[in-house]
Amino acid sequence: MTMDWPIVGLAEDGVPELAAYLNDCWRETYPGVLDAGFLAGLTTEGRTDIVRRKLASGACAWIVRDPAGALAGMAMVGPSHLPGWRDAGLVGMLYVRSSLAGQGLGSRLLAVGEAELRARGYATYVLDVFTANTRAVGFYVRRGYVKVGTKVDVIEGREYGLDIMAKPAGP
Repeated sequence: MTMDWPIVGLAEDGVPELAAYLNDCWRETYPGVLDAGFLAGLTTEGRTDIVRRKLASGACAWIVRDPAGALAGMAMVGPSHLPGWRDAGLVGMLYVRSSLAGQGLGSRLLAVGEAELRARGYATYVLDVFTANTRAVGFYVRRGYVKVGTKVDVIEGREYGLDIMAKPAGP
């Protein structure tokens, strides 16, 4: 069962593997949400640069592997970059292989990320999620997040709506 798989901190030498995994997650999660040409053009090198920039800006990441050693999930948290939420802790990324959805792995990863943000002294957790990704929106609502705003991201000239969601830190 996924509940027993250890969650460990991401090592620097694991960034390219994580980048490839994230691109796979985007291709699996966002058909019909993001442009197909954009998804097809994702590169490990480009995603590696993005992950390294996030880590350099104060984010930290955790990964979990299945018994065969393949990445099964990841979470990244750190300081918020969202307008109006600079004093909040950001849940920047949370992905679980779709074949493992509903088994508690996403909840475990989110709990680890929130614990890190709480340890850093953040009183509020915030995230943004594609509005069209209703499965993820529902996941966060069930864990106490509420929609507090919206924003638009422009990716390769196309506009995509995102919900900004927040949750007060727990004890």
